[in-house]
Amino acid sequence: MRSVMRRIRKLALPVVLVPVVAVGVALGAFVLGGGQAGATTTACSAETPTPGTTTGSCSVTGTLTLNAGTLSLTPPAQLAWSGTLDGATLSLVDNTTGDQSYTVDDNTGSGAGWHVQVAATTFTDSTTSASLSSSGTFSTNGSTSSSTATTGPSAACTSSGACTPPSNGTTYPVAITTAASSPTPVTIFDAAAGSGLGDITISSVGWWLSIPPTATAGTYTSTVTFSITSGP
Repeated sequence: MRSVMRRIRKLALPVVLVPVVAVGVALGAFVLGGGQAGATTTACSAETPTPGTTTGSCSVTGTLTLNAGTLSLTPPAQLAWSGTLDGATLSLVDNTTGDQSYTVDDNTGSGAGWHVQVAATTFTDSTTSASLSSSGTFSTNGSTSSSTATTGPSAACTSSGACTPPSNGTTYPVAITTAASSPTPVTIFDAAAGSGLGDITISSVGWWLSIPPTATAGTYTSTVTFSITSGP
């Protein structure tokens, strides 16, 4: 019986070693899986390495998920004109440098393009109730020296990073027809599909008013609404 027990004990020795080997394999898989308990693991197969060296290889999948950002517009803080009636039609431009630019941030990553629109209510003097014509008064282009220039505004990447310059198909000058209420928006700048990605500054914008010689002296105001929409 003792002989049998000795033989059983001797046979049991290799069995005791099996968990040790299993722990070694699990540890290798744990490290390759990123060191997190419960993570899916990938084990490397390797030949017995020469002391001081490591052999073997593994292939894993690297996945990057990019979430879409927003499409936004930062318009000028204000628009302002001034002039003196002289018996002739006045072409007045907003000469404030800060009013002659706005920014578009297209961080959607869609490449769908976009278009900027403006809508404006009728220029009206709240004191006298005098108003300027709804048509032929307000316009915009890419010039601060000529209201009839057919050039468009400039576009460049902002200092914050790279961009895909917009391909603008808008025809200038753009007439902005005003209305007492619910004015119709008109496109003043656009980016074709595949362009206009990133942070972009639109500059050298000419905001023009045409004032007839029959206009009444006073202070006229209009609510100018800027908007941006995805798509050219």
